[in-house]
Amino acid sequence: MRYRKLKAAFFAVLLALVFACAPVLSACNETGSGNVTITYVTGVEGLTVNSFTAKAGSKIYPPTVPEREGYRFEYWELNGQQYVFDKMPDSDITLTAKWLKLYRLSFVTGEGAETVDGVYYAAGEEIDLPENVVRQGYKLTGWTADGVPFTSAVMPESNLTLTASWAKAYTITFTNTKGLTVAPIVEVAGAPITAPAVNKPGEYVKSWKQENGERFSFDVMPDKDITLTAEWETLTNLPAMFIDLKDSYPLSSVNRKDYVESKVSVANTTDDKYLLHSISAGFRGRGNGSWTDSGDKKGYKIKFDKKQSLFGRAANKHWVVIACANFDDVTMYRNYLAYNMAGEVFTDIEYSTCAYWLDLYVNGEYRGVYLLCEHVRVGSGRVDIESEYTTEPEHNGFLIEYDAYGDVENADKGEVNLVEGINYFRVDGLQYPFTVKSPDPEDYLEEGIDTTAFRAQVAYIKNYVSQVYSAALAEDYLTFAEYADTKSFVDMYILHELFKNMDTGYSSFYLYKKPDGKLYAGPPWDFDASTNADDGNNRGDRTPQGLYIAKPDTTGTPEITRSELYISLYKTAGFRSDVRKRWKQLSPQITAFLNEQMNDDVYNANKAAMGKNYATWKNKTQTAAANDWVNDCKTLKKWFTDRITWLSSSKDAWA
Repeated sequence: MRYRKLKAAFFAVLLALVFACAPVLSACNETGSGNVTITYVTGVEGLTVNSFTAKAGSKIYPPTVPEREGYRFEYWELNGQQYVFDKMPDSDITLTAKWLKLYRLSFVTGEGAETVDGVYYAAGEEIDLPENVVRQGYKLTGWTADGVPFTSAVMPESNLTLTASWAKAYTITFTNTKGLTVAPIVEVAGAPITAPAVNKPGEYVKSWKQENGERFSFDVMPDKDITLTAEWETLTNLPAMFIDLKDSYPLSSVNRKDYVESKVSVANTTDDKYLLHSISAGFRGRGNGSWTDSGDKKGYKIKFDKKQSLFGRAANKHWVVIACANFDDVTMYRNYLAYNMAGEVFTDIEYSTCAYWLDLYVNGEYRGVYLLCEHVRVGSGRVDIESEYTTEPEHNGFLIEYDAYGDVENADKGEVNLVEGINYFRVDGLQYPFTVKSPDPEDYLEEGIDTTAFRAQVAYIKNYVSQVYSAALAEDYLTFAEYADTKSFVDMYILHELFKNMDTGYSSFYLYKKPDGKLYAGPPWDFDASTNADDGNNRGDRTPQGLYIAKPDTTGTPEITRSELYISLYKTAGFRSDVRKRWKQLSPQITAFLNEQMNDDVYNANKAAMGKNYATWKNKTQTAAANDWVNDCKTLKKWFTDRITWLSSSKDAWA
């Protein structure tokens, strides 16, 4: 009897617990602990997608995309919005398929042409028309719809059939390609064309010859089929730059004023990313003495149609190739060393141009070894002082050049009607004027600056430079330092003094003023008339001994060699002290740099290229020219070694 009472009591308690927990269990099921179902509705009779049941909150993925003829499945919708498949919902849902109607785009190419399969697009979608359909002897010129040229870029809300338009085309085929595949050019007569890119290490197609032996100019397509034969050039170790002038314009007619349309290519580089092929540019002569005194090997300027990087340097339109041989620089080393040394060693000179030796070809003709450099200009990666123009000139940047040619008109260069206060200005106490480089006098009208406003800009920089030079000429180094960045002027002096640069007080001496900042020396330019170079004129002491820039020579032509700026600055104790301290820092680095750039390994690597240059221009055998170049380089290296020794040890140096 007692057992039955206990059993009944137990079941009563259990039953009470069940009833008590019922609401809790119901609530748990409502909050996601049970299974829920996703149902799919395609909206198309006979097209079904199986529903899916899983635990609420579990990971889910979209079902297989359904297919419907004439339509493209877009996504599944819930309450008119695209549904994102992530986790199973808390309750049952129904998803509806979103469809996009498609229209067929068909192509009729015509007899003898390859066929093009039709494609489907939705109305308003951007369409991609075939461009390289092949038909022997013809060139695809476009597509028509119902006889009218089709120019729309999007699909209409209907099926569409397009018919190919053809024009008679001609073919250029290429032979003697040394196993390289060179695709033929198929084009209509008169269409612009470019030479094929043919890259072969150590060799280059310097020209393509026609059957009559004449050089073919890749400007426009001829009105007949032709076969061209490659004329190969064996290259040296140096990079090679090829300038092809439009219509084979003769190099002898190139002047310093007018740009000639050209295509520029670069081959034989150590890195394929530095290769160029047929890049559009303008090409003209450049230089003063280097143009008139260096014979047929002259310097040139390249102005690309669009900004272009060369050898990894900052992209810019303006580049120069320097002949490296005027003033009898038989080593072709002086500018190369000065620019690279300034860039690597003289850290207080903020910017120095690049300097790369390369072989230059114009219209397929070898022109010798040149030095590729960045043209001295304001811009990112160069003299980086660009600022938005304001009527308050102290907020603007300026680039100027101390230049004996600054007020000399030269019709051959297009430098006419030069106006003081616009193109150049003068400073009391100096023999030569300053040329205004930036803002550019040629551009100020185009930029909306009237003459009065531009004169105010030039008047400002003239006044500022006058304060700098007045302090220097008065031997007031403290005041000079208020207006000028002394570190850059010290580094520039040491560089010019090391090289005994003949042009320091004559031309190519650049200065720039930063917006709201001081006047800086730089960038360095034009060092071919330096060290022990001799152009046949007596320009003073060319030995490794003695100060040259700060103490003018009286036996030569002091109007060229003298630098009023540094002669005066050197008379101040403060400037000499800064020079001595800086020289102690720089001289070991200069020595290391020269040892790295001038040694037997470098000579042996480059002597074939240099020998080829001088065999061309000096009427020597290549072997003799190469050996002479090595000996001249060793002589120059010894000159530098002796000069560094004198500057470091003589009691007269930096006194």
